Amino acid sequence: MTNQNYSAPAPGAQAPVSKTKWIVQLIVSFLCGGNIITVILAILGLVKADTDLEAANKYYKWGWIVFAIVWVLVIIMWVILLLTGAFTATVDTY
Repeated sequence: MTNQNYSAPAPGAQAPVSKTKWIVQLIVSFLCGGNIITVILAILGLVKADTDLEAANKYYKWGWIVFAIVWVLVIIMWVILLLTGAFTATVDTY
């Protein structure tokens, strides 16, 4: 028994690609720190998703790698600032 409402894509044609993962990456990278490099990689992935899915997936993967690296560097920076006393307020009056 076949479903009459289902139509397979024509031979050689590609099925539409869901761009949800690139949109999520774009929103998360923008809202969580405003990471410009990850935003650019997510936009490139969105643009390439219909024409070159392999490249779009590479942009997606590298976007999350850059996102993680930047967050690790930010955390290290905050720890160094806290340990060096950068946030202490001392005023010397004579």
